[in-house]
Amino acid sequence: MTNPALLYELAATQHGLVLASQVRMLGFNKEALRHLVRCGRLIQLSARVLLVPGAPASPQRRVMAAVLEASPGAFACGTTAAALWGLPGFDLRPIHLVRMRGISGRRGGGAIVHEVVDLLSNHVTVLDGIPIVRPERVIFELCGSTHPKRAERALDSAWSRRLLSGRSLRATHADLADRGRNGTVVLRDLLAQRPVDYVPPASNLEGRFADILADNGEAAMRRQIDTGGDAWIGRVDFRDERLPLIVEVQSERYHIALCDQRADALRLQRLRAAGFTVVEVTDTQVWRHPLEVVEAVRAAR
Repeated sequence: MTNPALLYELAATQHGLVLASQVRMLGFNKEALRHLVRCGRLIQLSARVLLVPGAPASPQRRVMAAVLEASPGAFACGTTAAALWGLPGFDLRPIHLVRMRGISGRRGGGAIVHEVVDLLSNHVTVLDGIPIVRPERVIFELCGSTHPKRAERALDSAWSRRLLSGRSLRATHADLADRGRNGTVVLRDLLAQRPVDYVPPASNLEGRFADILADNGEAAMRRQIDTGGDAWIGRVDFRDERLPLIVEVQSERYHIALCDQRADALRLQRLRAAGFTVVEVTDTQVWRHPLEVVEAVRAAR
């Protein structure tokens, strides 16, 4: 006996979409399926994918439709997966999918389908109903398909959002690393720069400051370091590896209130009393006047 309620419950988990094969698995034969389409209870998007009328349109629904079209075994990957995981600077389109080689010949409804020989079960998951590769694999893919700086920022963003860890990323690298494989060398180098106690930048602002130092030949500084020892003063944005030098990157938006100014002044006073040289730079300088930032750090050093 067919149960339309089960059909709509399934569609609700898939952004309003169902496969024709899923409808048949619920007990609807071909004639019953055609009847659902004729009477407007389902809309035929393609020979395989159907839509429940009234389901809200969304970019995620387009990705889900492509995944279903390319199924079985298709997952969102690459820049599409990066966007779905919320990593800044990436778009859902063009839609990139991955599946095991030889599992299907379906094209994926206009999506770019990548076929691979190693799509491990621990590299995939489901996010908001959409089959997707895990963040660790996303970063590996970006290391092989985008500029290394862009991949590095995505890595730090995913790390700071706790979507992955140094341990999980190293495990995925070990699973996928192969001589000549795209992404292997770039990710290996990025991991070599990030020790076990690495703290990723808490914001794009901090990431930009670190890039400014690197691009201008200045030694890197440690991020987000608790300072003050037994008499804890606070966590500072950047601290020099060797010198008693601290750099605070101030966002003008969040440091213009009088209470913020008073708190900052007291904190800086305590840091300087403890023997630190403190350099303050603003977000405007970091984004628009990077040479001013470099000059301030060099002068302090």
